[in-house]
Amino acid sequence: MVRNRPDRLVVQIRLDGRPAWLRQFRGADPPAGVARAQARLRQAAEVLGQDLDAVAPPLLALPEQGILITAPAPGRPVAHLLAEAGPAERAALIARMGSWLRRLASATRNRGTFGPRFWLNGLEARIAAASGDWIDRDLVAGHMQRMRAEAARLRGAAVERGLCHGDLTPDNLFVDEPRPGALRLTAIDMQGATEMALARDMARLLAWLESRREQPPALVRDGIALPDWQALTGVPGLLAPDQAPILRFLIGEVMLAYYLDSARQRLRRRALVRAMRAWAKAEVTPAP
Repeated sequence: MVRNRPDRLVVQIRLDGRPAWLRQFRGADPPAGVARAQARLRQAAEVLGQDLDAVAPPLLALPEQGILITAPAPGRPVAHLLAEAGPAERAALIARMGSWLRRLASATRNRGTFGPRFWLNGLEARIAAASGDWIDRDLVAGHMQRMRAEAARLRGAAVERGLCHGDLTPDNLFVDEPRPGALRLTAIDMQGATEMALARDMARLLAWLESRREQPPALVRDGIALPDWQALTGVPGLLAPDQAPILRFLIGEVMLAYYLDSARQRLRRRALVRAMRAWAKAEVTPAP
């Protein structure tokens, strides 16, 4: 078992004697969830080309049971490589994840209008449902106050959208070398709507990286270690300069969401508290 959550169960299995991943959708309409996920994986595979940028394809669908089985991704999780990487290799891996996202979004890229209220509503629902004496209510209230102030400035702003992963983290991306000198990146467990703000996937990746950091970085931007922020945003063609305020807002959104989910993750919560406090400060500043 890999994940056992109210919305989905993920289990590693063997199908016809070979490793595979079984995902069972839970909710109001599991068959519809299977159909959407299967269609999305096929769309992503077509866009990516399944060469050096790839996605683990569907193998078998059992809609009436809410089950979708996919092939395993070759290689190792990027999370494992990051744990062993030096600064230069870390920056290269982060940039490689950014180039994968750029390729995925390439065929569907468009501009729309940003709606920060959607993200605020999600956070407010999470806060209302959160319980436990471990929650720093003053920290949460202060963070939401800053989020609302930034939302007011972003209402109606132009936002870049496209086909995204939905849960772009190093746990969901695998690396292997199919031929000498060629680094293939394969994604698993794609989530959410078919199109969304590119900055949301980027924000999730950056917040994930910061939440795993054991020591404070020397410099941060928007609560993220400056080298990590630069490695991702520096990928040519990934995000237009006018999207930086939206990226900042969504980094704050993901940080708080991660914090509210960290009841059993004391060390990760400590990193998130540090990052949230840094997010509230100036653009580039020494970490607190």
